[in-house]
Parts: sequence; structure tokens; C-alpha cells
Amino acid sequence: MDKVAVFIDGSNLYKGLVSSLGSDYRLDFIAFIEHLVGGRKLLRAYYYNAPLPAEDPAAKAHQSFLNYLKRVPYVTVRLGRLERRGEGFVEKGVDIQIAIDLLRLSYAKAFDVAVLVSGDGDFAEVVKVIQDMGQQVENTTFQTLSSYRLAQQADRYFPLDELPWDQLRARGHYEQVAAESYQ
Repeated sequence: MDKVAVFIDGSNLYKGLVSSLGSDYRLDFIAFIEHLVGGRKLLRAYYYNAPLPAEDPAAKAHQSFLNYLKRVPYVTVRLGRLERRGEGFVEKGVDIQIAIDLLRLSYAKAFDVAVLVSGDGDFAEVVKVIQDMGQQVENTTFQTLSSYRLAQQADRYFPLDELPWDQLRARGHYEQVAAESYQ
């Protein structure tokens, strides 16, 4: 049975969820990861993001969400940072963390298949290196965020648009935690 590692670009996923399903949609991350793994053996899921600045009205809720994810079994949260640029902020350090983890775990032969949840075409070269080492890479993101170059390089591309989103909706206690996270 293939061992799978999941690498989630949190900002990319969030943008896709909001644009495709609306800002009120709350994702059950456990069910989402299980769906991506598809019955194979999960090594670990890595979630990458940058905490919001303290002055952002959503910062407390976002931190609560990150704290929740840190308690989910077999999920590791890796954080970059936000740097001020003009009137806004730019996420820094996240893509390089994803690339390093992909390569580090590939070199260690820790997984057979990597599932990369991102539409960033810059990852195409990293995917090629992993494939050259004998592992497979699946790529998924929402079609509107998808990089043709990355999708073509991956062994398998599947759009997140086709997932059963109603079944992946957060319910119960998690729904409350998730709802607080994105407000």
C-alpha cells in the first residue's frame, strides 16, 4: 500500500474555497485529508500558512484555527511570515518550506506519493526532481488557481472543484472552531 504525504498551501486552498464555495463555507480538514489520501496510508499532512498580523481583525480567529490544526493527529503546521508591503502584506517563506519538506522527505524515501495542494507553477521543478527519485506526485487545486505547468508535470492532476464539498463541510464542534477561524 502506498504511503502518502499531503502538502497543503493554506493560502491557495483558502482562496479557492472562498471563490468557489463562498466565504461562509467551513472545511472539515480531517475529512478533506482522508479524501486526498483515498484509502492509502497517510504518513502526515503538512499545512503551510502565515499567521495574520495582530492588528488584523481576523488574527485571533486565524490563530485559533491554526491551534486547532496543531491538535489534529498526523497534521503538522508550518508557518511562514507576513511582511508589510505598501498598504498590505505579502506571505514570505511558505513556498520554500513546502519545497524543502517535499525534497527532504523524498530524499528520505518517507513517502511513495506526495499530494501537493497548490496551484503555484514554481513547484513544477521540485515535482520533477521528486519524480526523478522514483516517487509520484499528485497535484490538486481549484481550476481557477491551477498552473498548467505544474498540472502537466505532476503524475496525476485532479481539480478540487470535483470533490464532494457537501460531504467535506465541517459539522459540530469543529464547525464552531472553523467558523471562528475565518471571520
